[in-house]
Amino acid sequence: MKHISDIIKNGLSNLGKMTQSVEEKTALLKHLQKNLPNFGSSIKSAYINKNNVLIIGSENAEISSRIRFEEIQIRKLCKDIEINPKKIKFIVEP
Repeated sequence: MKHISDIIKNGLSNLGKMTQSVEEKTALLKHLQKNLPNFGSSIKSAYINKNNVLIIGSENAEISSRIRFEEIQIRKLCKDIEINPKKIKFIVEP
């Protein structure tokens, strides 16, 4: 049987890891929204998945297609915050 202090310590450790992950994902999203001219405000989500693919979600298919043409700029912005995605995938979020 585990002692309560072990359970709390391990639980907080996992919470800390989750918090750090959320902060990193939020930082990437905010960085792209702020620094991508014209279409940054249309990005609803941006995160790196476990395969090192940057997933960018937008409002609709038209905006997603337009953002796709900004891939070179997106890669430069990612490099600014030391992220180097293998690929970039554009999706439409409901």
